[in-house]
Amino acid sequence: MGMLTTLVGTRLPPKYQKFFKLPKRQASWKYPDTDDTLLGKAAIRWLGRHDTGSGVLRLDSGGDALGMRLGLIDRAERSIDIQSYLVKDDISGNLVGLRLAAAADRGVRVRLLMDDALTQEVDAGLLSLDDHDNIEVRVFNPFPRRRSRLISFIANFNILNRRMHNKSFTVDNQVTIVGGRNIADEYFQSGGESEFIDEDLLAIGPVVDDVSDGFDEYWNSPEAIPMNVFDAIVPHSSVKESAEEGRKFLERHSDTAFLQSINGDLAEQLVNGDLVLLPAEAAVVLDYPDTIRRLLPRSASITSTFLRQMAVAASDELIVISPYFVPQQRGVELFAELVKRGVRVVIISNSLASTNHLSVHAVYARYRKPLLKQGVELYELRPHAGGGESTTQLTLHSKVATVDRSKVFVGSFNLDPRSLYLNTEMGMVVDCSELASSMAESILDTLPDFAYKLQLSEKGRLEWLLQAASGDEVITTEPRTTWWRRFKTKLLSFLPIEGQM
Repeated sequence: MGMLTTLVGTRLPPKYQKFFKLPKRQASWKYPDTDDTLLGKAAIRWLGRHDTGSGVLRLDSGGDALGMRLGLIDRAERSIDIQSYLVKDDISGNLVGLRLAAAADRGVRVRLLMDDALTQEVDAGLLSLDDHDNIEVRVFNPFPRRRSRLISFIANFNILNRRMHNKSFTVDNQVTIVGGRNIADEYFQSGGESEFIDEDLLAIGPVVDDVSDGFDEYWNSPEAIPMNVFDAIVPHSSVKESAEEGRKFLERHSDTAFLQSINGDLAEQLVNGDLVLLPAEAAVVLDYPDTIRRLLPRSASITSTFLRQMAVAASDELIVISPYFVPQQRGVELFAELVKRGVRVVIISNSLASTNHLSVHAVYARYRKPLLKQGVELYELRPHAGGGESTTQLTLHSKVATVDRSKVFVGSFNLDPRSLYLNTEMGMVVDCSELASSMAESILDTLPDFAYKLQLSEKGRLEWLLQAASGDEVITTEPRTTWWRRFKTKLLSFLPIEGQM
């Protein structure tokens, strides 16, 4: 790796020394000289034909989002940098893992940075990948593996409660994908028991270099610990054996509709210049890893401060999609002030039936009436789209904001205290009226089929308006939920947990 690699210090931060034996760790950075790669030439050609800073593409389809990732890996020549909160040992996880191993076989440098909150079940697979000479896996703010995670979490709460929620996928420092998706089937519309509705943005141009800089900040931070600290603790196969297991797994699922739905053409269209990108000005917004080191919750983050400023600047319309939505009193006041100025404020979140976190919904629920009283339009995702015949449970996972149909933000940030004060987050803000308008219109147009509209009755009680071809229906109890689910949520609402949501 030449000038791009140096040996870093041999001491871990004190807070980790009791957990791990120190591995040798090298600092590494983005490759700045990749214009001669296949993707670099494609980006230069497109940018040369357009008087703009960046080219962007919305990836709202799961098949497109996974297909583009796999296609970019296949066309990588120098480097692949992936930052993710979660990866699973499922179809998408095995597809990505096998393609990464193949890219590494071609000499591509692969850096995979995972938050450690949910990696224990895939430790063996990550260690197998890490065995490859051209692949390095690091885990951010790791848990020890020699004892219960729960015990470790309680004993080291101030350390382990802070998580890296950032998500980016960058190839050859020429093309990047930023958004809300983790590497797991449910984020790519697999058609299984559950699906997460999500969003990504693909970009070329100078913003890619900024995403790479952000990745390097995390990769070289003291909290990014090499996966091989667990070599002696976690049994695992060699990368060759693991790849063979992955291929057999995919063969057993070769006839699934999910595999057949993956769009493998988009990356080729990008290389050939046939992919329709939108000219835009794009910038990355991200928190930095040193915020994890503060024992007390911060008053605000870079990402939350930016999004607040973006919202306050709205003059006509603000649309916010946040699957985990806990605005707190400050948020209610901000939205109320916008409505008073004549701004249409539309907020979309999960319903009790669609959420995968009852505790978050228990806290969110207390803000519904105050928001509606202030004139905010509030919608909640229905667990099944359309007529409800599908057996797939839908959960909202997109994190999106559009302002005045001219600017859009897509990223990992939820409008809740955890994103505001505890975790690190990132996203991409795009100044492009064509993209912002199309996203706003598609969101609003699909609301009748996908969401309940909340309203207050004459007596001030919550009602859920279900719009259907057969006519509107007013529901007076949390739709599509059992009494037990409602009871558990009510109990959770009494706990002092808002600051952790």
